[in-house]
Amino acid sequence: MWILATISGIVLFFVLLLAIPVDLIFCIEKDVDFKPRAGMRWMFGLIKKDISGKKEKPKKKEKREKTIKPLLAMLGTRGFSQRLLRFIRDSFRLLSLHELKLNLRVGLDDPAETGLLFAAIEPAMVYIRSFSSLDAQVEPDFGQENLRGYCKGDVRAFPIQLVGPFILFAFSTTTIRAIRAMLAARRK
Repeated sequence: MWILATISGIVLFFVLLLAIPVDLIFCIEKDVDFKPRAGMRWMFGLIKKDISGKKEKPKKKEKREKTIKPLLAMLGTRGFSQRLLRFIRDSFRLLSLHELKLNLRVGLDDPAETGLLFAAIEPAMVYIRSFSSLDAQVEPDFGQENLRGYCKGDVRAFPIQLVGPFILFAFSTTTIRAIRAMLAARRK
């Protein structure tokens, strides 16, 4: 009886942990240099992790020969690419965009080309500005050729919602066939 209560308590604890949202925060700035930053917050901001990609110098390891054959064998499996795209689509539908700020100033070398670019962009910008969580400003610069601006965003995901699509993807027959094909290609 105690064993059953302990196991159910552990399962309940992990379910509660998966119910806590994860916030992904990103910021991309382009002035003279391109500066991307990204971070992750969990437990309502108590746990933070910078995932900007600033890498420390890696320790030298013996290099294995990397081949693309296992990946090609996996992608070549009948139905796997459609299953992978469906998993990605289902996962993106579960994400919620809390905030997106976009401020760009774009100029091409010819002012006429800049005008043509903004004639194509502005109808889409009117549609994008209709969303309340999006703040988008794209301005033309007819005087000089440049690209300056920033994009900041906050995306929230509940890990427990992602469990269903992951299980459907991981245990589908096409994924299992693709893993077998990848392992067979790796052995060769």
